Amino acid sequence: MLRVLSGFAIAITFFSQAIYAQTQPKKIALIIAIGKYEPSSGWNTLSSLNDVKYVKAALLSQGFDEKDIDTLKGEQATKAGMVKAIDRLIARANEGDIVVFHFSGHGQQVFDKAPRKDESDGYDESLVAYDAKLRYDPIKYQGQNHFTDDELGDKLTNLRKKIGANGSLLVLIDACHSGTATRGQEIAVARGSQEAIEPKGYNPDITESSADKNDMFDDPNLLSNLVLISASSADQLNYETKDNLKNGVGSLTYAFSRAISEINGEINYDILFEKIKGDIQGWKPFQNPQIEGNTSQQVLGGKYIKTSDWVSITKWVDDKTIDMPRGSIHSIANGATFKLYPLETIDYEKTEPSAIGEITATGISSSTGTLKEPLSNRKNNRYKAIFDSQSFGDMTVIVKIALKDPATVTAIRKKLSEYKYIQLDKPNADLSIMPYKNPSDNVQKLQLVAANDSVLWQRSWPANAKNSLSEEELDLVWKSIRQYSRAQFLRGLHSAADDPTFPDVKVEIIPGTVKKIGRYDSLVNRITLKDKTNKNGDIEFKEQLDSQPENDGFVIRIKNNGDHDIYFSLLDIMPDNAVAVMYPAKNRSAGEYKVIPGKTYESAPITLVPPYGKEFMKILITRDPLDLRGIDSRSSSRGKGSSFESFYNETFKDESSTSRGGNDTGAIKIDEIRIIPFTFDIVRKK
Repeated sequence: MLRVLSGFAIAITFFSQAIYAQTQPKKIALIIAIGKYEPSSGWNTLSSLNDVKYVKAALLSQGFDEKDIDTLKGEQATKAGMVKAIDRLIARANEGDIVVFHFSGHGQQVFDKAPRKDESDGYDESLVAYDAKLRYDPIKYQGQNHFTDDELGDKLTNLRKKIGANGSLLVLIDACHSGTATRGQEIAVARGSQEAIEPKGYNPDITESSADKNDMFDDPNLLSNLVLISASSADQLNYETKDNLKNGVGSLTYAFSRAISEINGEINYDILFEKIKGDIQGWKPFQNPQIEGNTSQQVLGGKYIKTSDWVSITKWVDDKTIDMPRGSIHSIANGATFKLYPLETIDYEKTEPSAIGEITATGISSSTGTLKEPLSNRKNNRYKAIFDSQSFGDMTVIVKIALKDPATVTAIRKKLSEYKYIQLDKPNADLSIMPYKNPSDNVQKLQLVAANDSVLWQRSWPANAKNSLSEEELDLVWKSIRQYSRAQFLRGLHSAADDPTFPDVKVEIIPGTVKKIGRYDSLVNRITLKDKTNKNGDIEFKEQLDSQPENDGFVIRIKNNGDHDIYFSLLDIMPDNAVAVMYPAKNRSAGEYKVIPGKTYESAPITLVPPYGKEFMKILITRDPLDLRGIDSRSSSRGKGSSFESFYNETFKDESSTSRGGNDTGAIKIDEIRIIPFTFDIVRKK
């Protein structure tokens, strides 16, 4: 009898476990990526297939099973194929599931047509399927293979009904639907087109009554939570970026993969988006990623996996080489350093590390670590790695030479090839040296231009004339590239929004109106950053005019709630790539910029002057005074410099005639510094 009861109990246990497994929320995903379009479509080739590897690795790091991640690539992703794949996703979904939908490819606007004319601007946004055409044809193509936002919205609504109020849906669109034509499209790879699918003479019916009647975010039944993140605003093209191996990858894809693979604490979609936006605008300062939906909800319905501060070592290549289960999506780059401890170690301060090593090769989700000395007894112990420094990558800039004159091309190539951080004529360039004829005056100039059309250097270059560049002009071209490289590298420097370093330090930016009262400027009418945010989600300040008694501005407030002194510095990277150290100020020591425990520092009001465009400020919080004003500016009594100070001054010192500057940068101790970015636009005062 006991055997029968025992067998019955086991059966009940297995049955209960099966029921539990069936009722537990699943994490499921669909990734659609189109790199090469149907040959006659007119669409240019993208790096979208690289995106699949990154999104998949990021989702696996968040507990998604590989069998639950469906992918649709290239010629599979016709419109009919996309519809079937989304229908399969809906069929697989159950109550309470966590669902991610990711699209990488082109986007385009399509004229809003009956019977569902519901767009306020007269155009539907659409995802461009493999078999969709770039241009309207009254006989052959009227947009029938474009997957419009109305069609996608209907599918997503059905999906939300399926997963219900306890489910969570994240939609990522690494495409764009419109944008202004720029020369940047000749330099870098852009996703999307400024050309809409519309019949000749189409006149959009823009009426208030037709505005956005089918808004999937305004569902009265509050079905599942829905958050949508797109790579750029509606009026912009979406430019690809490059990964650590300089391969093209979608900017949103790369930023999302890094952000979701490095979760350090409690995180909602607001914090996740700040991490994504910080990365994208560090790479592409002119691009404005967007987020819609209930952004205060927790990421993945709260079912996310935090990143451990240590890594278990399970695979050794030999006594000096280990496979590390961390890669570029975890912001690991060559040069990052780590220490090995026995797996049971808790107190790292009092324990001598078993070995010290450095990352020597980096993949997407794994890397290779090389120890300084062999660890001969590795087979008898289990180890974990603690990263103690972070490398921020390199300063490589890719330059395209778009000239036909062989002599000038040779001269430019000879000059620029001396510098390791400059790579020439590789795909997806950052800058281009090209002739440009201004249509307003028909005058041609030779320009060094960035992907956002900003001109870094130029000189007269008459058409059909014998032109050449002097040594001085070649030197100016190189210096402009160097300045761009430095500024671009610094724009990307920031700590994650959920970084646990200096948790007791609170930094606030308080905008308002700056008015001179007596001899000093004061911030009056204090407001919030939300009040200064434009429709694209960017903070915006009007330029200062001396003739005006009141101007836009802000103060920086730093409160130290901890038990130890902290120090702060301020870097300013301007729209024209100029870099300035604002704090420490001239004639003041770095040690004066200190906040003692329990106290609050508030800066003098800061007002803004041209150049117009996107400005990046970096507030650096450190344990020791930090002087970034140059390698010779340190006081002899200042003491030992931090790893960041050494990194900064070594990275940005001028190249001598005997040293042509590499593309590698040093490593920074992780617990030494927190870098808080503040990005805003400077606009004309009307």
